[in-house]
Amino acid sequence: MLYYSKGTVVGMKKEQINSCIELTKEIMNRHYQGNLAFVAEQLHKNCMWIGSNADEFYQGKDSIIAVLKRDAEKLPHIQLTSQEYMCASHDTHECIIMGRYIGVTSAASGEIYRDMQRVTFVWKEEKGKLSVIHMHVSNPLNNVVKGEAFPNQLASYTKEYLDMLVNREVEKKGTITVKDQQNRYHVVQVSDILYCEAFNMNSILHMKNDIFARITLVELEEQLKEKGNGMFCRIHKSYLVNRYHVLSLKRYELTIRGNHHVPVSKQHYNEIREWVQR
Repeated sequence: MLYYSKGTVVGMKKEQINSCIELTKEIMNRHYQGNLAFVAEQLHKNCMWIGSNADEFYQGKDSIIAVLKRDAEKLPHIQLTSQEYMCASHDTHECIIMGRYIGVTSAASGEIYRDMQRVTFVWKEEKGKLSVIHMHVSNPLNNVVKGEAFPNQLASYTKEYLDMLVNREVEKKGTITVKDQQNRYHVVQVSDILYCEAFNMNSILHMKNDIFARITLVELEEQLKEKGNGMFCRIHKSYLVNRYHVLSLKRYELTIRGNHHVPVSKQHYNEIREWVQR
């Protein structure tokens, strides 16, 4: 950071820092969705990109976009989960954002892949406009871990992901029965539940068509433990969440499919983060 002689910190405005965080997240998601037009709009003309592969070392917006366009056809459809982004440092006109996420291939891609990436973005503000001057992406699991003769850790992650896909198909068969406020019974596929929310002594099952059920969250949690096989977690005293619908995690908040935002217990944040990333 920069300082005046009297020790006053000079830094980027909080709104600009938040914009850098959100834009970094949006760039990564749009990139893996194939929306390179949005990515190009955010890059400075002198941007530098250091990628995870040995030959990915490019300078200049035009060079970077040309490479991304070339590689776009080879990329399978990848969804980013467990996303975390934060500001590492900033001054009046620059902001450094660091983040990490897990990329998983969709079932329709015909490929099975699950891996973590870390990113560092340097944002530069010029004449009121933010643009990326530097990007660095790394894959911590792509190489053999020190002491291994074979990439056992990466193989383990891939097996876990395959097991998760198999378990997801099995878990689709699990159902629970709940009664709504009009005393009508609903047979609910547990895999269709996004999350459950406590409401007085009742619960709201958030899904395609929400159900306001005559059941406490504690009772619902017991049923879902029995049927869900680790699919659900109590992330807050008032919320149960289905891990398969979690899109991203930041400090004390989960984003769930459908643009739902759910608070996370501060006391249990680290163990909930581990649960999401499993």
